[in-house]
Amino acid sequence: MITHRYGPYEPGPDPEGWNTDRLMSILSELLMKHDIALEDALNELISRGLPVNLFLKEGGMDDLLGGFIKQIEKQQSELLERYRLDGALGDTDRDVDREGKGVLEQLKTGKDASRKSEFEQALSDRSHDRIFQMKWDLVKDQQIRHRDYNALLKALEDRNRIDGAMRRFPFRGTEDVNRKTAIEIIDALEQLEELRKNLQTAMQNGDLFQFNLERLAELLGPESYEEFLERRQRIFDHLAELLEKQGQIVRDEAGELQLSPESIRRIGRRALEEIFRNLKQDDSGGSLISPEESDGEQITPISRSYEMGDNISNLDPAASIINAVIRTGQPRPGFRDLEIFRSRGQAKSATAVLLDMSGSMQRSDRFYNAKKMVLALESLIRDEYREDRLLIVGFGTTAQVYRPSDIPSLQPFPVTIFDPHIRLRFDMAARSLQQKKDPYQGIPLYFTNLQRGLALCRQLLGGKETKNKQIILITDGVPTAHFEENKLHINYPPSPADFDFALKEARACTEAGISINTFLLTPEWGFTFFDERPFVEEFVKNTQGRVFYPHPSKLDHFVLVDFIEGKKRLIS
Repeated sequence: MITHRYGPYEPGPDPEGWNTDRLMSILSELLMKHDIALEDALNELISRGLPVNLFLKEGGMDDLLGGFIKQIEKQQSELLERYRLDGALGDTDRDVDREGKGVLEQLKTGKDASRKSEFEQALSDRSHDRIFQMKWDLVKDQQIRHRDYNALLKALEDRNRIDGAMRRFPFRGTEDVNRKTAIEIIDALEQLEELRKNLQTAMQNGDLFQFNLERLAELLGPESYEEFLERRQRIFDHLAELLEKQGQIVRDEAGELQLSPESIRRIGRRALEEIFRNLKQDDSGGSLISPEESDGEQITPISRSYEMGDNISNLDPAASIINAVIRTGQPRPGFRDLEIFRSRGQAKSATAVLLDMSGSMQRSDRFYNAKKMVLALESLIRDEYREDRLLIVGFGTTAQVYRPSDIPSLQPFPVTIFDPHIRLRFDMAARSLQQKKDPYQGIPLYFTNLQRGLALCRQLLGGKETKNKQIILITDGVPTAHFEENKLHINYPPSPADFDFALKEARACTEAGISINTFLLTPEWGFTFFDERPFVEEFVKNTQGRVFYPHPSKLDHFVLVDFIEGKKRLIS
């Protein structure tokens, strides 16, 4: 029977503490931190000893592994019942004496008698390690031939292996073998024993990946190999099917596994709960409302008389019945008796998170923490500020919009050029005609085009549904790319034009009534100068926004607290 332990993640001695919620929590963390597909992440958990049989009551893998172990033990028993190694040990001892004598004859011409005595003692003790340690001094000083010394070392190694195998394995056979055949028998026994232990480990903790499948095929035959792969895939498929039925994962149009919307929302809620656990009660403060009365979802305990057009869902039943009893003596309210709870409108706003996806964001878990922040903010807005709008824009060399469902598997663009000085120019108009499907194909995407990111946010926030618009910029580096009309410029180190065009777009956002709050994950902006002034000063001057320098692990705390405080300022 397979029993399972999953050391790194097990909360206590009781494996029943495992459940699908715990599994999805660990699975989500793998996806958020690493560039890995969901199917690969699930395989990785199984490879680490995921207790799959806590979720699956079938599969037959324990019977299969037990059968493999019996086959291995049978092969080992056949070798041990047939052969004996006593003759091989005697032959190899004589080989050691012969090779040692040849080395000693070469040592006779040496001047260091103590070294010869030390060698003789090591040879008598059959100490491979001591003779190996003496090799280079003897070869260098005594002119002993490498070939002769290596032959002695090989004979000693074989002799000690045969002697060790006779102590380790209970040979009971009668057929003597020579030295070469003895080593082959020992190799076979050791390989079988290693595979047997790995299979036993798999039975104990459910680890179905951490052993040599090629050795399985070699020792037990291709049929056993194929059957094992089939059973293992069946376990994986059953586990994936279970998670799909529970709505934890879904398949996309291409049939690939991915987190379900509910699982993604759960990541955001967990991040949100983690943030607010560290805040005082009045920091989060519950719902934020304005003094303006409206049909919003924030309902006060104060009621008033119903007026035509009021939202009937806000009806105060108790007050309406009391009015009817006072007026008629009967608990049957009429139109004139109805009262509704007063509602207070929320300060509606539109927010764009502008997320740096340049290659450097992979360092120090910056991007992982930024993704946690995005999902936590999305959860906060969805649950508490339903009339608000949240947009997610990722930018590197260019910029594009992402959905919340894209965030868990999103990763920064990989660095592909390692030259210390880079100056690249691309005519995007011409490329759009030549490569209509993907004009950015072949262009390194890991640079920082702040101009394009801000421009896309400004375009998305250009509607008139609210005057309260903001960009939350998450970045760790200064601009290193920009567009001049249809020409894309990529520069490292950055050029003055990268700064000029970024600042120009920042001013355009400000003129459009969009505030920009910047969260810098490194102090690089403060050390990069623009006309003898730090770039950060110029950016703040042009945006009239604020700049924060949070540690990456505290990013979600900074952003959400600032978002809530901003909501308070809007309605005060």
